[in-house]
Amino acid sequence: MTKSIHKDSPFTPMDTEIVQRRYCALFERHPEAVVVTTQAGQIIDFNAAALDFFDVSRDELQQADITSFYANQSDRERLIRQADETGLVHDAPVIFLDAGNRLKHTMVTAMRLDDPEGRTYGYQSVIRDVTRQRLAEKKLQDQKNYADQLIDIAPEAIAIVDLDDRVIRVNEEFCHLFLYSQEDCIGREMNTLILPEELKAESLALAARAASGERFEVESRRKRKDGSLVDVSVLAKPIVTEDGEPAVYVIYRDITERITSQQALAKSEERHRTVLEAAPDPVIVRDMSGRVIYLNPAFTRVFGWTLEEYRNRTINFVPEENQSETDDFMSQVKKGVSFSGVETRRYTKSGEAVDVSISGAVFLDARGRPEGFVNTLQDITERRKKDEELKYVAYHDTLTGLPNRKSFYMCLDDLLQHSGRRNSDRSWALMFLDLDKFKQVNDALGHDTGDQLLKSVAGRLKGCLRETDHLFRLGGDEFTVILTHLGRDIDVARVARKILKSVTRPFFIGGQEIFSATSIGISVFPNDGWDVEGLVKNADIAMYAAKEQGGGDYRFFTEEMNRKALYRMKMESSLRKALDRNEMLLYYQPLVNEANRIVGMEALLRWNHPEMGLILPNDFIRITEETGIIVPLGRWVLQTACTQLKRWHDMGHNDLFVAVNISARQLQEPDFVKTVLDMLDESKLSPEWLKLEVTESSVIRNPEVCIAKMKALRAKGVSFSIDDFGTGYSSLSYLKRFPIDTLKIDRSFICDAINNEGDREIIKTIIDMARNLNIEAVAEGVETQEQMDFLTGYGCNNMQGFLFARPVPVEAFKALLDKQNGGSVSR
Repeated sequence: MTKSIHKDSPFTPMDTEIVQRRYCALFERHPEAVVVTTQAGQIIDFNAAALDFFDVSRDELQQADITSFYANQSDRERLIRQADETGLVHDAPVIFLDAGNRLKHTMVTAMRLDDPEGRTYGYQSVIRDVTRQRLAEKKLQDQKNYADQLIDIAPEAIAIVDLDDRVIRVNEEFCHLFLYSQEDCIGREMNTLILPEELKAESLALAARAASGERFEVESRRKRKDGSLVDVSVLAKPIVTEDGEPAVYVIYRDITERITSQQALAKSEERHRTVLEAAPDPVIVRDMSGRVIYLNPAFTRVFGWTLEEYRNRTINFVPEENQSETDDFMSQVKKGVSFSGVETRRYTKSGEAVDVSISGAVFLDARGRPEGFVNTLQDITERRKKDEELKYVAYHDTLTGLPNRKSFYMCLDDLLQHSGRRNSDRSWALMFLDLDKFKQVNDALGHDTGDQLLKSVAGRLKGCLRETDHLFRLGGDEFTVILTHLGRDIDVARVARKILKSVTRPFFIGGQEIFSATSIGISVFPNDGWDVEGLVKNADIAMYAAKEQGGGDYRFFTEEMNRKALYRMKMESSLRKALDRNEMLLYYQPLVNEANRIVGMEALLRWNHPEMGLILPNDFIRITEETGIIVPLGRWVLQTACTQLKRWHDMGHNDLFVAVNISARQLQEPDFVKTVLDMLDESKLSPEWLKLEVTESSVIRNPEVCIAKMKALRAKGVSFSIDDFGTGYSSLSYLKRFPIDTLKIDRSFICDAINNEGDREIIKTIIDMARNLNIEAVAEGVETQEQMDFLTGYGCNNMQGFLFARPVPVEAFKALLDKQNGGSVSR
């Protein structure tokens, strides 16, 4: 750079040139960045250091604006203002941004440049980069702040004291432990704050050790502000403060709880030994090499070894088959991991095996290293026997001794897992067996006989199976069989036929000959299911299919059965809502006398399904009986029929009766009699106009109870009919005992009577029997004049059937009654 020389300068031109060359050399070689700018900030000159500082090329810096490098424009304005005022500004702090947008902390010395006339034409700035220094200072400050934070949040009480024992600093935990505020502590001698009088001599000795540069830790006591004493661990370490002064860093840990525990432990050691001596369970204490340190009397009593014999010796009382598991858990104990309740076996000194439950833990020496381990061995021999008994009871049927439902599902699940799912070619089958009409045996002969029959059946089933097969009793009269290692389905069928043949042979129990039969449903893995639920469900469906065909047979599962089961489930679900949705209604079919006049009607149930239309009872009554829906449904039928008949009586048709069908389930209800009488009372219908129809099978299930209920209602005026007579198991002795008013001859005899002499003879016999018992006979299912004439000829004058009228709704039946007022019923 060049500078003009004043005309009055004492220097010669030669001198001036030398000065300028020296100035230029100094300018270029200056280690700091030097920049000359105009008043507006345009850079007009700079040295090489400036290029490095701003991280730009010479062309980029030439004629650049210095203000673009200032991080804060206010720094530039302040610097120019001070330079204008004083001419020279020393070490002004300024933050620049170089071309890479990196912050640079600097100290700037700025000089105002004036021309000979005293006018300012620019400024020269020497920029000293102090970024590293600032970062180092910040790091140092951060470290100090971090150290301060660590002290403040430390869980221990911390104090810093100078060599005169005066407090420089304490943290919050110190104040919390000794009950002082920080203001109470700063500047005071530590001895006057927390040192008990009797420990001042000890404190002086410790202070001398700290002053000599020794690091130490001692346990002692210190005093709180309220005068109470606290046990503490004192850790002291010499340090140098940030001002360079020597000091002592002291940590006080509250060890009151540990000291108290140690004192309590010392007091309890003797008690523990007393407890061990009196403990009912064997205890053995050994060192890490397995040598005996202690045996309690219970150990000697159970296992035979004494402490006097085996102190510092090893006892090998682990059976060979239990050695591996023992090594495993003892290796864990030696690592400091406790265990408990490990059930295993140990030998006594005499060689007898004892079932034991072992617990173990390691104990440490004063330095915290494993010193030995203690084992408690509880003799569980008796408990193990009881457990085995309980396990047997839990997994076996108490009556037959067969594995029970829980065992069945466990075996089935295990078999599925071992079958390898879809990758297996192993085939096996599941059988569901249900005894046919077993309830009748229970009802007629008693539960003791039923139990004996179940045991006998179980014995015969065992005799039909191979050793590889599994037999279970699920409960009641239900059994299941799992047949394994099958080659073909015919193998299953062969076993099923063998079972059917075995069960149908007569049983002799209590001097009585009992005949039984069973229905069997079969599902085959993997064709009929890949899981427990599917196989069980499908076998159950197949078993019910066998029962629906009359029982005493077996069925393999088919998809058609599944569809029927789903249909049945849908029907059941709809039936449960049918009453609430008013979908049930009654049709009435007239009963006529010899003059063809309506003397009564039978109430017949219909289900007006919203999707399937009108459904007849044959398609849903069995479901209602099996599910119990028949009970509320039967109440509704009874109430509706009685109420409707009372309306017809009130209209003038007051010589009619109504016959209502009663199911076996209803008849067995404890409150059946009360229900009937309540319905009559609510409808205000006289009992003499109600006739209850029961089947032969329903009244002989529990005959004594049924007779009592029927007699109770008969005494009130209600009459009874035996429906479908001739198809059940009635005997004359039962008919004589039951309070029966009417026998209804089943339609199956009527329909073929004209062409079948056998049916005609049965009808004649029933009519004669009814006449001899003074019971009315009613023929149902009469459809032709020829049938009517035949029945009339044999003295049966009361009939029911399509010949007279089909079952019709209320309004249509009223029309029949109204028409009858002018004559007989139209055919």
